Amino acid sequence: MKFSKSFSQFMLVSGSVALLCIAAPFIAHQLVPDLVLLPVLPFSVLFIFLASSVSHYFVSNAISGRPQSFINVFMGSMGIKLALYFAFIIIYVFTHNSDAVSFLLWFMTYYVVFTGLDIGFLLSQNSKKN
Repeated sequence: MKFSKSFSQFMLVSGSVALLCIAAPFIAHQLVPDLVLLPVLPFSVLFIFLASSVSHYFVSNAISGRPQSFINVFMGSMGIKLALYFAFIIIYVFTHNSDAVSFLLWFMTYYVVFTGLDIGFLLSQNSKKN
């Protein structure tokens, strides 16, 4: 399977960011020893990375099509990602009440980082197309 150059660049940058996001709690724990390390954080980064990558693949392919198709695919992928993220959050928070706040703060940070990365790449790809 051959991927486009922009998708390959996205995967490279996104993978690098995922590794940094996995390392971030450990670095924060070194700076603030009272910070609790949650064992689910690397898995949540992996989950967001995979969801973002699959979504970006479909959306970046839709950019080359009609604008109406792009809008539908983008909104649909964002809706599906948000529903998956919400389900992940609900399941974790209800099963691990004591770690809920820490988990939500880290998950929100990861979500903002990967969503910003995704939108930045889509804007860049769209401007190159025009």
